Amino acid sequence: MLKTVIISLSLLAAVPACAQTAGTANPEDWGLTEVAVTKDLPGPALWRVTKGDKIVWIIGTTTIQGKAAWDSARIDRILSDAETLYLPPAAVGGISVVYSVMKDKDLPGKTRLKDVVSAAEYARFVETARRHGIKTADIEKDKPLWAGLRLSMAVSKKYDYSSSSVINQLTKTAKKHKVKVRRVATYEIKPLLSQVNGIDAAEARRCLTASLDTIDYQTKNVPIATSAWVGGDVARLKPILNQYPKGDCLDALGDDLTARSVADTVGTIEKAMTGARRSVLILPMHALTGDDRLIGELRRRGFTVREPR
Repeated sequence: MLKTVIISLSLLAAVPACAQTAGTANPEDWGLTEVAVTKDLPGPALWRVTKGDKIVWIIGTTTIQGKAAWDSARIDRILSDAETLYLPPAAVGGISVVYSVMKDKDLPGKTRLKDVVSAAEYARFVETARRHGIKTADIEKDKPLWAGLRLSMAVSKKYDYSSSSVINQLTKTAKKHKVKVRRVATYEIKPLLSQVNGIDAAEARRCLTASLDTIDYQTKNVPIATSAWVGGDVARLKPILNQYPKGDCLDALGDDLTARSVADTVGTIEKAMTGARRSVLILPMHALTGDDRLIGELRRRGFTVREPR
């Protein structure tokens, strides 16, 4: 998938998780409210990680239509007697980092996007924007990478594509039940973003193409992915996620961050297993279905991972 996912996240300030006081534990807290892991039940799918009598539940998130209705009853019941809700890793750095990167996004002088890309690339950019009703006069002042990213973000905003709506809802639910809320980890994003404006013209154009590919793919598949996610149909959702356009753009960006994220997630699950009650993790769906790094590492460390069927 296009590495602009990392860039987009970096432009959002991570909201500090508010620690809440957990209630008194019951002797049967770890086994309370058992939930079968099956796609036939209503609501999003859940992964169940166990070691002995300790349980951690994982819910995967992905880009869906933000206002889609979904049955949160199962996860609500689990959170009602959980110890901690862990949110996905987040980028930190503050608004100064954003400004330091964005200050170099503009093309020089009166140069416009059509002057630095091929006629075919520009025509596709204009047609994509026209098809989705996005005005581009200001966007066309940007370098190709940023023009593609800003158009992609504008399309996502118009159609209300989001993964944060699920996180926001579950955070509110956790607070309602006085469950602690923590981040799996936070990462300083400035070292990564410092690489973005240093790419050459050819890669910048490839990034524009990758953004346009992503727009085309999302507008076709996000409604389908939403339906699959809402119904817990991982079998239908997995190929949609795995076939996202990868593109030849910022290939090396974030590779180390991905490895750190896996290690930090495993460490968080190990820590959660020492608690008095079960915990819940929210993770990007691609970390659970895209490859075997996370699930494989958990199993190598002796955890039993029950995946949705």
